Amino acid sequence: MENIIQMWHEMQVISKVLDKKLVFMETPDIVESSIALENYRKACDSGRGAVFLSVARGKVAEGIDFDRHYGRCVIMMGVPFQYTESLTLNARLDFM
Repeated sequence: MENIIQMWHEMQVISKVLDKKLVFMETPDIVESSIALENYRKACDSGRGAVFLSVARGKVAEGIDFDRHYGRCVIMMGVPFQYTESLTLNARLDFM
């Protein structure tokens, strides 16, 4: 995700988005990510809206419900696919 955001900075995409919405991002630090998520929700509740960038299967993406006005648009990059040679996956499929 860092590479994409860096490219967006260079292409002025982030600055154009910041003209309209606040931008929050998940980080490797769970405390920072929790604060970013809380501020994202406050921005959405205030009516201004915001953009929240996170990694699929990251700390924030697991178990967080982006319902109603918290998730009006979702853009997924680098969709994680299950490793098809995984012993655990094959055991589950054999069981089914």
